[in-house]
Amino acid sequence: MEQKHRHRHQRRRPRSRSPKAKKEKNLSTEKEPADPFSPAPLSPDTAFRESLFDAMADDEGAAYWEAVYGQPIHIYSLASNGPQGELERMTDEEYAAYVRQKMWEKTHAGLVEERARREREREEWKKRENEAKMLAEEMERSLRRGEERRRRREWRGAWEEYLGRWDTWDGGVMGIPWPTRERSSNEGMDEDSIKTFFVDGLGSEELGESEFAARLKEERVRWHPDKMQQRLGGQGQADAAVMKKVTAIFQVIDCLWNVARKSS
Repeated sequence: MEQKHRHRHQRRRPRSRSPKAKKEKNLSTEKEPADPFSPAPLSPDTAFRESLFDAMADDEGAAYWEAVYGQPIHIYSLASNGPQGELERMTDEEYAAYVRQKMWEKTHAGLVEERARREREREEWKKRENEAKMLAEEMERSLRRGEERRRRREWRGAWEEYLGRWDTWDGGVMGIPWPTRERSSNEGMDEDSIKTFFVDGLGSEELGESEFAARLKEERVRWHPDKMQQRLGGQGQADAAVMKKVTAIFQVIDCLWNVARKSS
């Protein structure tokens, strides 16, 4: 009894497969070689074209594409395409593509409509964006024009004040009507500042070259060193530093005058 008990409880070791069995299993899982004599599968476009022309002769030929599109393949009559004759001039491939596109549009009418709606929204958005851009540009131009008008008014006022100082000048050194917007004769008296004063003060763009040259000629006479020396008390009476400034002003005016009269 003891011997039988031990025999019942012994585990049986699983038998390993033989090399022959493994080889048979691997062979069973390998794919069968493709038939070299079978025709190549048709592309979707070719399949549709074949189905289309089958449908023109036999209703059963278009069954697959009817299932895909959810509607019968519509055949467009070549005789009823209008005076343009567009369908008649199409090749088989072009005609198949035309029919397929029409069927797609019919099947996906909602998608086509959504695309059209989005395109309209994009066009509307671009239109509003362009209008906003044009408005912003016009506002900027308006602000620039306003700034330019303000600048011209300020220069016109500065020039009138300058002429007023000439009218009231008594010939003294302290009251010389220097061509500057600053109160001190030591400020705004460099070459560029003097040039800006006469160009913007006279308003060269508004006057034109000819009138600008005529007004500069008057200033040239006014600021001629000999003329200014006479007004300041004659030879040897004017301060050397003052005459240096007078000469610098005259030279700027003379340069501007020569350029303007040659351009007029």
